[in-house]
Amino acid sequence: MKKITILFSCAIVMTGAVSCSKKKKDEAGPSGNVASMLVGTKWRLTAQTINPAVDVTGDEVPDSDMFAFMPECAKDDYVVFSTGGVYQLFEGQKKCTETQEPPGNWVLYNSDKSLRVTDQDGSFEAEIVSITASELKFRYNEVMDGKNIQVTETRVKN
Repeated sequence: MKKITILFSCAIVMTGAVSCSKKKKDEAGPSGNVASMLVGTKWRLTAQTINPAVDVTGDEVPDSDMFAFMPECAKDDYVVFSTGGVYQLFEGQKKCTETQEPPGNWVLYNSDKSLRVTDQDGSFEAEIVSITASELKFRYNEVMDGKNIQVTETRVKN
């Protein structure tokens, strides 16, 4: 599960609705082509925030930007979703480890608004907030320091 969280954190994915505002031509909606936008793209994490903020540094100041605390070697990692429901996490040029993570499985559900990812450590579910040809944004719930928090991640086409 640690690998999934690094994927979809420093810590992959969701339950909710796609924006109700007028959609861009390439944005997926409830009946959109979410799977085709996910598949074959290298999705690199560019932002990860938590709400409510939690003091992760011990300085008694609540922190919400978790991306800032990620090691540099993890910031260029990316995930690729393949047809057949398989995904793979890859290290970028800056390596944290030389060991390649085993592939996992993914499935869309809830009218393509949610994603479930399963790997050797278990399952992870997230709400797809928005997806375009170049950006994927999702959120999920996690427990940090005994508190329920909502994590929002943004990934871009690499």
